[in-house]
Amino acid sequence: MNFPVALNTFFGSALIIILIFAECLLKYTGNRKNKKLFCAILIIVFSSLSVDFIFFLFISSENINIMQISFRIIWPIIAALLLYFYLFVMLKENRIDILTGLGNRYSFFEFFNRLSRNKTGESWSVAMIDINNFKSINDIYGHLEGDNALRNLSNIIRICAKKSDFTARYGGDEFILVVRNENEINKLIAGIEYELGKLNNKSNKPYNIEISYVFDTFVADGSKPIDVFLNHIDMLMHKSNEEKRRAGDIKAEEKA
Repeated sequence: MNFPVALNTFFGSALIIILIFAECLLKYTGNRKNKKLFCAILIIVFSSLSVDFIFFLFISSENINIMQISFRIIWPIIAALLLYFYLFVMLKENRIDILTGLGNRYSFFEFFNRLSRNKTGESWSVAMIDINNFKSINDIYGHLEGDNALRNLSNIIRICAKKSDFTARYGGDEFILVVRNENEINKLIAGIEYELGKLNNKSNKPYNIEISYVFDTFVADGSKPIDVFLNHIDMLMHKSNEEKRRAGDIKAEEKA
């Protein structure tokens, strides 16, 4: 392999590595530990590529075949694997809610569509959770404090949920939990409320994080469209919030 070919291979591989590194610094996961690790790997790979190319320029003729194999096969493969890995990571990132680290609305619909298409006949409990008086937290203490409340709740959801459960931020202060049966959803929500109680007791925040929730059973047999089921869950949540609001108004009137 002549020098121009080696030079093209070097710059082609180096360009892919540098672009992925730059994109990693700008957009890659909010997890700083993973970000630093991925950047370190890219720096090591780029350094190895540079050293290999320098050796190629100054090696003796009897070792030329080894360097030809390196530049003709190994480095293009490494660059291609890095690109594939990067695209895989970005695809995964698109399914994650940036603020909470849980799944996002897109990943929820993807999961639910897959359930419907498979038509396994399995029953899944789908729960919707929201934070009581979340608007008041934002209005009184600011949106940054509202974000903290969302993160605290999502961390508790992540701790309490099993690997087989699906959890996502549906939007705003609403979260979706999907588990295999009704008993499990009751245990999960009870665990979340217990952990929230512990958090509220030891927290110095001027507010408590409390939740409302509703759930129903979705049977993956294709009998009910996803949008119809989700509208049903939305209506259950709306009804639950209305009942709580009315109960609060009645208590206020009694005190007056």
